[in-house]
Amino acid sequence: MQTRRYALLLMVFLAALLPGAVSAQTFRLYLAPDGNDAAAGTSASTALRSLSAAQQRLLERRPTGAVDVVIAAGTYLRQSVQWTFTNGASIRFIAASDAATPAWFDGRGGATWFTLKGGGNAATRLTFAGLKVSNYWMAMDLGGSKRNEDGNSGNVIRNMSFERIGGIHGRSSEAAYSFAAIRLQNSRDNRIERNRFVSIENDTKTSGFIHALYLARHSSGNRIEGNTFTDVNGDAVRTRDASDNTYVGANRFVRAGKYAAFSDWIKPEGECPSQGGQFFDNTVGVGYYGAIDATRTT
Repeated sequence: MQTRRYALLLMVFLAALLPGAVSAQTFRLYLAPDGNDAAAGTSASTALRSLSAAQQRLLERRPTGAVDVVIAAGTYLRQSVQWTFTNGASIRFIAASDAATPAWFDGRGGATWFTLKGGGNAATRLTFAGLKVSNYWMAMDLGGSKRNEDGNSGNVIRNMSFERIGGIHGRSSEAAYSFAAIRLQNSRDNRIERNRFVSIENDTKTSGFIHALYLARHSSGNRIEGNTFTDVNGDAVRTRDASDNTYVGANRFVRAGKYAAFSDWIKPEGECPSQGGQFFDNTVGVGYYGAIDATRTT
């Protein structure tokens, strides 16, 4: 009996070492510019056209493990999605491995490309990598509102390109001017790494309101590293209302910032300053309108 039990344990141990033996298989959906939102979306030959259709398939299938949305090269026009599907596992929006150029989401003056809502103050674990987003009022809104039920965490934005974002490049019913290329609201412990932010702009009168990254309302523990910010006519990185422990390191600021490269803004009534921010090993040139501070509190 002892020998048989040890043999069984050894078989279980060896099986656990095999690739894929423990983790569930990744569920994949495919997007292409000439895709069809009525298709299955589960192969490159049955690709969908829009992120909205990809979410609908996920809501129908309800996968419990990791998800990849594989996005073919080409131009995707005027797309906008309010994303609510999460399952606690990793959900990645990634360029197809054979893409010679990044997939390009061109808003043509639209509002917001990707809004994450309904995170339930839990780890949503969304990853965005290798895509280009341009000509929107705002590129991404992680949180979507001030409500706790829209809180989220554990997301990654990496090797992305955000160009021509802001009030002079897109329109929204939320406001005449834009707030950010990427706005975080109650969004924590995210990594924003090695991205390009170019021409993030409002008009001159409202330039102080826009930021490449706007971390607001308890968006704490975020790490911003290795990005390049070029032609941003508001402060490139802005924290607000107890968005604590923001790490900003090894970034490059080129003609980016109205008052500072990294700033915290405080509304005295009902909000708290953001504490524990770190600003290390960054390269700061002149701002959009002239000389700026590296960091500033207002």
